Amino acid sequence: MKNISLFLILLQFAAYSTYAQEHEEKYNTEIESEGSEEFMHHQIGAMIGHAHIYQGSHAEGNKWLVVPMVSLNYNYWVNKKWGIGVHTDFILETYEVHEEDENGEINILERELPIAPALMGLYKPGEHFTFMLGVGEEFAKEEDLFLIRGEVEYGLELPNEFELGAAIGYDIRFDAYDSWVLAVGVSKLF
Repeated sequence: MKNISLFLILLQFAAYSTYAQEHEEKYNTEIESEGSEEFMHHQIGAMIGHAHIYQGSHAEGNKWLVVPMVSLNYNYWVNKKWGIGVHTDFILETYEVHEEDENGEINILERELPIAPALMGLYKPGEHFTFMLGVGEEFAKEEDLFLIRGEVEYGLELPNEFELGAAIGYDIRFDAYDSWVLAVGVSKLF
């Protein structure tokens, strides 16, 4: 009888030991799957804001024209720090840029609903800030202008792979005018 009791006790411990190993293995697998999120390479977003267009120096001082704009952006993230993207700004008004040249004459450059796409290089050193630099072209009915664009964006993660962002950017158009943009928007990673 002692042998049977000892056998049943050992059998019971063996069962507990086997169950504990399975439970531990299952628990470790759950932790690993939670910690290793799938990396999302694609990001598409839209932003709204205002473009502040430099009007040059006049007798009254420096002047800025403020016009509404929308930006549609696509980014491809190579890894968590580096990416490339196409950022397209749409100015929603027709406007004129008045600049005084070195002879004191005022030059007027009319822009009818310009569209300005730029190919951007992206660098995200941490969790929130993204630094961008790129080149593009501003297309309008009157004439096309080459531009260099720099942007800084601060993003906050939202549920379901969405991100809320605020951006400030600066466009340099050679032999024309400069502008800076302040915008907010939302993007989706997929």
